[in-house]
Amino acid sequence: MSIDIWTDSMQHAELFGTPVLFTNWLVQRDTIPQGWHCYDLRGTRKAPNARITLVDQEVGYHAGTVLSPTPLKREGVTSRRVNGTFYLLGEELTLEQFCEEHDLPCPQDIREFVLRPASPNEAGLFFSELEPEKDEALGTIGHVRMDFGHGGREFWHSWWPHNGDRFNIPEFKEVLQRLVDNLRQTGLLKNLGAMDAYCWQHGGAITEDRRSYGYITETENYRFCLRCTPLPGEYQGYLYCYDLRQQELYQQEHPIVGRITFASGEELEYRDKDEFVACIREELPSRPTTGLRWEVLTDDLEVHKQIDDLLYNLYGEDNPRRSCNYGMTEAGKQALRDAADPSCPHIYAWFVMTDTNTPQEKIRQELTLEEAIQIYQDTDASEKRLGVTKDGIATVDLVRSLDGEQSFFEDHKRLESFRSDPVVAKAAEQLHMELKRTMPQQGMTMGGIT
Repeated sequence: MSIDIWTDSMQHAELFGTPVLFTNWLVQRDTIPQGWHCYDLRGTRKAPNARITLVDQEVGYHAGTVLSPTPLKREGVTSRRVNGTFYLLGEELTLEQFCEEHDLPCPQDIREFVLRPASPNEAGLFFSELEPEKDEALGTIGHVRMDFGHGGREFWHSWWPHNGDRFNIPEFKEVLQRLVDNLRQTGLLKNLGAMDAYCWQHGGAITEDRRSYGYITETENYRFCLRCTPLPGEYQGYLYCYDLRQQELYQQEHPIVGRITFASGEELEYRDKDEFVACIREELPSRPTTGLRWEVLTDDLEVHKQIDDLLYNLYGEDNPRRSCNYGMTEAGKQALRDAADPSCPHIYAWFVMTDTNTPQEKIRQELTLEEAIQIYQDTDASEKRLGVTKDGIATVDLVRSLDGEQSFFEDHKRLESFRSDPVVAKAAEQLHMELKRTMPQQGMTMGGIT
């Protein structure tokens, strides 16, 4: 196995009186910063872990690797005896911390492409998605299929587009070419032997049979996932390419609505509300054995209610809370603020309701003011009222008739959504005039809804 000297900690040590960084693992020489020196410590057949000799590179009896800001042997000399000059100092340091402790300028990692082994939960990124929606969500540009041909030293490849090849733009092609050139020259795409050695040193198995390994590198706008199968007779490489900007755009348009986890460690994220609720409905009966847990991440209160309904139904009960009892979302609160803003354009829908809060309740909606007045006057119900809904969110009653006694309400003068609204104020005046003119014999009062 090997480590990344730019991110991984190493052991603080001293060799030949010089402070160095030491690791038991291998270090890739192409990652060494300019001006620094990397050596291996060699053991013997009888004592393979003994640090006997300093050499440029050792395979057979590798006993560790040291990284030094100064040369530890003369140029042209193949080895140097350690002779008891190696000491571990008892702490672990990153390269940056080592430089800070010894007052050294910290080198900059100028590599454009830095590979890291994939984690098991990233294995899906190294295979083609069967569902177009998932390809769209990932911003998949396409994948390159590669093999090293006869003898493991050739390089054959073909391009397989995804998402209609619409993300395969010149900018991406340039980055992809630089990545492949880099890996062909110095990395695991050099030949089959180089791939095999890289996988053995770095790990990153993504299949249970450990035949395939995965490595990920990212640039500012792209993610590349290289699946390696270093076996003769196979397609040894699949390089999946993703556009991070397309991923972000999709995530903005399709935010995560919920997350489900199980005791096994499995975690599922949902961007579709119906699929999220359906999964909970299916898994809820086996919750005691699976350890089902969920987190609602949407402010859609109907989703919260649906899940509560499922829980009550599980125990043979009805959810006592109605949708209106779940409060208002942030989007709803903003819509109310917009409704109160006189500088915003508004939509008014007038309504007439009869026999309110009874089984005979009826409502006529989406009326003009003139239509509402006419329907209100023509209705002979013992209880009726006329009002307006503004922007589909704020509602107020303006007049009510109960058993022949008519009441004009003043709520539109107090409620924030209506008190500065000239359209509603003018409509209230028109109602007074129309109803007084047509029904002068009825009693009228002024007041508000209680």
